Amino acid sequence: MYGDSHWHYSSIGMGQSVTINFQVYAPTAAIGNSYQGSITVTYKQLGDVSYTQEVHAVSFSVQGWINLVLYGVQVTPATTVPGGNVTLSGNLLNRGNLAAFNANVTVESAELVPSALSSAYLGEIDPNIPRPFSLLVVFKGNVAPGNYTLLVKASAIDSSRPESPYMAQITSKIQVRRATPQSPNQGRQNGGVIGILYEILRYLMDVFFGSASPFSSGYSFLLPTTVSSRSFVRAPTQS
Repeated sequence: MYGDSHWHYSSIGMGQSVTINFQVYAPTAAIGNSYQGSITVTYKQLGDVSYTQEVHAVSFSVQGWINLVLYGVQVTPATTVPGGNVTLSGNLLNRGNLAAFNANVTVESAELVPSALSSAYLGEIDPNIPRPFSLLVVFKGNVAPGNYTLLVKASAIDSSRPESPYMAQITSKIQVRRATPQSPNQGRQNGGVIGILYEILRYLMDVFFGSASPFSSGYSFLLPTTVSSRSFVRAPTQS
């Protein structure tokens, strides 16, 4: 037991009560066990010559504790567009001395699309061992551009007292910007090597087969800027 184990009161009136507070050290090996102690009360009533002594038993059980901490939470990328998605990652730490069970991490916001991917089940969290997590956050398509706050919540239970869950929470910021429209020509130019080869093949088919070419569908042929169009000029036929 920590501190003094003796308390003295000069007098206690009729109907009056006093409270005694004390601390008892319990090692982690004692978790889940019950113990018994005793309190000895010595007093003398008004008019008595000798003291009266009473001994009362005190029973107590040792329980571990859980302390959940969320840290290192970040959003990647830091900005997105309406209907876009980002990855929210971080760590969950149990600073207590008892394993936590059924640990779960979720992210909440009115601007998010409800999804199972915005929640992660971590299971058992042992003391002082960080558990990383990663969530996919999808924004609604009608979200207005601006700065928003995401609420990250963690919960877990003590297997011996599942009716009283432990909680932790932290917030993270993200910016939703206006989407930039992409022009059709830009999409073609970003087609890569496959897109270039396809355009060359379609042009050659039109040169040799004319309108019978399966590629002749009325679309205009746009050569990428990195390919010279002189290599594909058809020579005029002689009559």
